Amino acid sequence: MAREIDVNLEEIGNHMSSPVMSIDAEATAQEAALEMHAREIGALLVTKFSEYIGIISDSDITRMVVGAGHNPETTLVADVMMKPILTMDRFLPVVEAETFMQKHRVRHLAVTEEGKIVGIISVKDLVSCYSQSFRMTE
Repeated sequence: MAREIDVNLEEIGNHMSSPVMSIDAEATAQEAALEMHAREIGALLVTKFSEYIGIISDSDITRMVVGAGHNPETTLVADVMMKPILTMDRFLPVVEAETFMQKHRVRHLAVTEEGKIVGIISVKDLVSCYSQSFRMTE
């Protein structure tokens, strides 16, 4: 008999990606795209002087660089990143992350613990969580 998972009780931190992957604000969109491709991830936090100042996703590069006709080899991450960084505490339920991400129309959310960013949760992570729950209840 399969064990049922109550997604309403699942914590964000159980489904986030960690450690956090980042890129410097002065890097190019091309470098960000190559880094995301190499790591098989969809977003990077953006740093300046070792502090997180924004987030850039593969869709940001597609829409705001390539789609807008800018050169990814010369467009800086700082010029196309999203800010401020939207965050949620790792101990909140996954359903809160889902609702928050829908409301703010984002696919990636920084995850915090005691105010410090410790991971990222994506729509892909949420789908995996829900599909795991579905498989467990079959």
